[in-house]
Amino acid sequence: MKKRMFQQAAVALAAAGFITAAVAGEDMFTKLDSNADGVISSEEATANEALYKGWESADANQDGQVDAAEFSAFEAQTPEGK
Repeated sequence: MKKRMFQQAAVALAAAGFITAAVAGEDMFTKLDSNADGVISSEEATANEALYKGWESADANQDGQVDAAEFSAFEAQTPEGK
């Protein structure tokens, strides 16, 4: 019984950590998208050193802007999201 409760608690904590990380990523995207047009321009990216330096890989489709999906993928491949 205790083992099952421990497993359920571990799953709940892991889910909470994932949700917290996802929300933090959204907050960063929103913060960087200063004109709120739904994408981060190369000019807006200068506010985040890692994004600015990694622009070529972050802008996966090479359209000159980073959308939310590209930003999430970039954060996932960047150590500690930085």
